[in-house]
Amino acid sequence: MEANAGVSLMIMYEDESVDVRYSNGAQLQLSPCGSEFVLVKAADPRSHPLQPTERVRQRTRFTISTYKELMVSALTFRNKYASRPYLPEELIPADQKKPFFSIDSGVQWPEWSASGANLTPAGETRITSEEGRAELVLSPSGGEFSVKFLCLVSQAQKQPHRDPDTSSDQHGTISKTKESTRSRSCSPQMICSEHLKPEQMYQSVTVIQHHSCSAVPPMWVYPLSLACRHWKTHFSECNNAETEKTGSSRQADSGESTSNTPNEERRSQLPQALPLTCPSPHRHRWVAKNPLAKEEPTDLPSELVKVMWCQGVTYRLVSGDVSVMEISPGDGSVIQSNGVLNSYFTHHKPELHSKQVKEVTYHVSSLPPDVPGQPYSVSSIVGRASRILDCHNQTLQLLKFSVTPSCLQEENHFFKTKLFEEKQADALPVDQDMSIKQSAESRSELVAAELEKIKRFNFLLENSRVLGVEKGCADLEGNSADVIPQPLNENCITEALQRTSKAIQDIDAVIFAAKMT
Repeated sequence: MEANAGVSLMIMYEDESVDVRYSNGAQLQLSPCGSEFVLVKAADPRSHPLQPTERVRQRTRFTISTYKELMVSALTFRNKYASRPYLPEELIPADQKKPFFSIDSGVQWPEWSASGANLTPAGETRITSEEGRAELVLSPSGGEFSVKFLCLVSQAQKQPHRDPDTSSDQHGTISKTKESTRSRSCSPQMICSEHLKPEQMYQSVTVIQHHSCSAVPPMWVYPLSLACRHWKTHFSECNNAETEKTGSSRQADSGESTSNTPNEERRSQLPQALPLTCPSPHRHRWVAKNPLAKEEPTDLPSELVKVMWCQGVTYRLVSGDVSVMEISPGDGSVIQSNGVLNSYFTHHKPELHSKQVKEVTYHVSSLPPDVPGQPYSVSSIVGRASRILDCHNQTLQLLKFSVTPSCLQEENHFFKTKLFEEKQADALPVDQDMSIKQSAESRSELVAAELEKIKRFNFLLENSRVLGVEKGCADLEGNSADVIPQPLNENCITEALQRTSKAIQDIDAVIFAAKMT
């Protein structure tokens, strides 16, 4: 496949898996953790129509040089919007890696009275941490922001090891028997890392992420408040030229506190990179379908879109009680849907000469015509955003139960339970510990399977009238005999509901048993 194949579409789903489409018809799918990918190559026009397309499945960090450029581009898009970046050292150029002499991911942000915020000529508000390791930039519209920070490259995940040559004393504690056993349990990579210099062990890279001000991760709340305070103060000075207020009076009017924030609240932990290998590769799912193609009525959408890039425009879905669509055309402005009135979109357009943010409201049915020389078509991007939002809302109505957790969700669950398992490990024999882990895995699979059955049943039940009518029509068309379609039997529905209730009770019993163990 050509390395210079143009990208026509990039999608990140809510589970943080990535789907990239190329102009030549190829498709690249990246797992939620970023450690594995599947590339469906473009069909050769000279090949036989029945010949299947070539599929390539590889580990991301070990990709061959033919696909390296494609992977770097896909990872850049993923890391820009994902909660945690995936940074394999093999795909990072040497000039972008920097030595990192501390593994502490915490940074200290400045106080309110000495925030050091500055306004760039492009109208962006910039906040820098005291150590200089992180930076937050608020867009001129005040609706989105980007962050730039140093992050350690992805490392091999250290799994907890249990030595087989252990003995339990009468108190149930497990003691090490040999020092050589510990040395044998270490992997070659861990042994070699002990002899590396600090600048070789800890390599860092600069990561850039984009976020919406409507959905702010906790680590960026405080620096964003500093930037928003400076942004509001700057624009209010020019919006109300008739009043000459001091800084303290403006802060009092806006309800902002002038007192400094304690050091603990000004400190935040930067996002850490994901491990090199995924602990749950069996959770990776690969779907070779065009996400923009019209699906058959019987097909159930299985993914929710989080971010979509198309023709230089970024579309972001902010989930909540009411999903909101945000459009970033790339000129510093932001177009947002108006909550429940999702047929209305508001365009926040910053005007640097007057230092004001102008708001223009559009309706999907009466979008403005294109103007010659305009960098983008408002009618086109708002129309596309409206279709994505409608599809997203329809998908939410169908996905009432989560089918199976993604590898990232299982990774988060692993980290939450890791400390508990380590505390209990010293009080359990090895055989009993293994049996508990195996039973826990089987229980999780059982619960996921039962939830899938309930989801399918609810969908069939909600569409029972349509399905019954279609079945009756098919029987009448396919059989000329006097066959009368059977009406919907209430006893069947009652029996099915009883089975569903029994399945829910079984799930509750399994969860209760898991808590007891």
